[in-house]
Amino acid sequence: MENTKAVKPILLVEDETVLRESVRDWLVDEGYNVKTAEDGEQALKTVAEQEFGVVILDLRLPGKDGLEVLREAREKQPAIKGIIITAYPSVDTAVEAVKSGAIDYLPKPFDLNYLEEVIQNTLGPVQVEIKAEPAKEKEKSAAVEPVRKEVSLTINGMPVKAVEGMTLLEAARSVGIDIPTLCYHEKLTPYGGCRLCTVEITKGHGSRLVTSCVYPVEEGIEVQTESEAVIKVRKSLLEMMWRRAPGVQAIKEYGIKYGINKDRFDVAPSYCILCGLCVRYCREVKKKNMLGFIGRGTDRQVMFLPGADFNECLACGECYELCPTGVMPSNYGLAQLPK
Repeated sequence: MENTKAVKPILLVEDETVLRESVRDWLVDEGYNVKTAEDGEQALKTVAEQEFGVVILDLRLPGKDGLEVLREAREKQPAIKGIIITAYPSVDTAVEAVKSGAIDYLPKPFDLNYLEEVIQNTLGPVQVEIKAEPAKEKEKSAAVEPVRKEVSLTINGMPVKAVEGMTLLEAARSVGIDIPTLCYHEKLTPYGGCRLCTVEITKGHGSRLVTSCVYPVEEGIEVQTESEAVIKVRKSLLEMMWRRAPGVQAIKEYGIKYGINKDRFDVAPSYCILCGLCVRYCREVKKKNMLGFIGRGTDRQVMFLPGADFNECLACGECYELCPTGVMPSNYGLAQLPK
């Protein structure tokens, strides 16, 4: 029997390429039809051309902001539901989001599983065709796990066999090829925050740089983990990190390997390299959402969110050992100082 109820497509509006592609790929893998837009004007043009069930919007977009786009989208399609995502969470914008028709408001980085749950509660589960199956075949298929398709690629000239769903970082590590990273953790959703795992891929006659911890393996692509372009990017990132967190062992080791210029950037030390491990662990593993990012670029920083229970953080402390610079316990102490 085939269920004829169709799930409406999703529109994802996000100007950060890595995040946009990661969220899109996740939702597509879950079975949803996803369209994307990089800014508000492109989003509204897309809404005028096609009907959507949910629109996911970054709060700060080039041109019109996410709330303005949501309001105008709902004028065109009153039934559309909005989800606001933001690196700048505040009570005021959360309230304004609800007034504008948003059904949820998610600080970045957010849990993709939770996002998918919100969408499913709004649109319903993705409908699939269900066919009658003989009892013996049912019993047989229930005992067999689905087989993922094998993918062949080359990494640094070495033929590598991977399976669909693996990232380039995972594929490289599976054959003993090291790609440096400071923001990756096997328990957490890949984030691509530190960008140290940048690699160069070639497909056909074109090549480009991608973040290997979030980029999926593809048939036939060639990957270089230490090309001239990769090393140039990696050195620049390490030079900035060195100024942010001088003396940190992991950064020192990479810095020596790549011969960085320690005096290139004039940045005050904060000892936070914005890897997001503490934020993501608190949100994804502990389900507490005590921490979040505020600001952009060199002004970006990790902060305790309003309403955070410091005593609960102290009793937990699990994110401390994840911090590559060791600043997280110190930040907790500063947050506790009398105002």
